[in-house]
Amino acid sequence: MKWTIHELRKLQNINNEFEGTVDLTNYIKNTDIIKISPVKIKGSFEIYDDSMYEFYFDITCTLTLACAITLVEVPYLLDISVEEIFSTDKEDEYNYIEGITIDLLPFIWSNIILEKPMRIISENAYQNQESEIPEIEEAESINKAFAKLKSYKK
Repeated sequence: MKWTIHELRKLQNINNEFEGTVDLTNYIKNTDIIKISPVKIKGSFEIYDDSMYEFYFDITCTLTLACAITLVEVPYLLDISVEEIFSTDKEDEYNYIEGITIDLLPFIWSNIILEKPMRIISENAYQNQESEIPEIEEAESINKAFAKLKSYKK
């Protein structure tokens, strides 16, 4: 998902839509994501004043995460819509284009990480859990140092 500015200007009037699949398995190292399916990208772009490039795209993939309770692998479908604006001018609110290419891959990955749930729980995680909380039994033997405190009243 990489284009030069010149390519985008040519495609603007012909076909400003794009679609593709990217493999991000190399990106999941050092994360809590166990697996990631091929990521499907579908979107379009617009050019304003030959200096601002606006991309609208949908990201669809399946993340495999560990259940927070049982550590069982749980698939999580991620389907998000994203808007990213790139500019050749250095402005704080837009992504600055360094050089002559726009690469969407880092922005795709960062949006996946932002939308990934912090924790996930499998459907049957509570099945084998005890339904009642055990009662705390009062200690039968009281330490002699604290025996007088038992009779103390306010």
